[in-house]
Amino acid sequence: MEDDNEMDWYDKALEHFGNRANCQALLCIEYYEELDADSEPAKLLKANILIGLHRFEDAERILDEFPMDVPRPERLNHVIKKHYYQVKGDLKDLQGKFNEAADFYQKLIDLEPDETLGYILKGACLAKAGEFEEAKELHNHATQLEGDPDEAYLNLGLIYRAEGKLYAAKKAFMEALTITPEYTEAQEGLQDVNEAMALEKQIYELRLKNNSDDN
Repeated sequence: MEDDNEMDWYDKALEHFGNRANCQALLCIEYYEELDADSEPAKLLKANILIGLHRFEDAERILDEFPMDVPRPERLNHVIKKHYYQVKGDLKDLQGKFNEAADFYQKLIDLEPDETLGYILKGACLAKAGEFEEAKELHNHATQLEGDPDEAYLNLGLIYRAEGKLYAAKKAFMEALTITPEYTEAQEGLQDVNEAMALEKQIYELRLKNNSDDN
């Protein structure tokens, strides 16, 4: 049983990581590992922190050596697998290995088919690879699931905007804001699309005028 002082350092590392203070997070998790060298959650959190510091080789070494096949209680095994697949996928994603990342995110989908996480991560990854249609299918499905449907709508809006489908993008951003009114990224996306639509109309009218003048 870990005492409170040990867990404090893990929690501090997690808090710093959540705040993107990765140098502080790394110091905390390395000290925690001195207290509990066998902690599997600590190994995965450390890999995540190293990814945040762009120390990809060090993170990959931890993940390659991670004991995925050891017997664990069912609930713990589920949590460990979920964390591992996400961290491994994030690493491959940031390395630009989008197909490999998508494979790990698919494992997340298989593990939790009724949750948004795997669909959103795989969809975002495929969008970076230019696979817009499959990405939209994944995000569309995620809008109906438990978790973060607002993020799925946001990502749909971003893809439609990239495709120049402004009305579809506007609808998706508005759906995200219906769920989470203070969603900054969706607010910014909606503002950009609205202003682009106004600009599109202005340019259309100028073209009509120019054509009329030419005649």
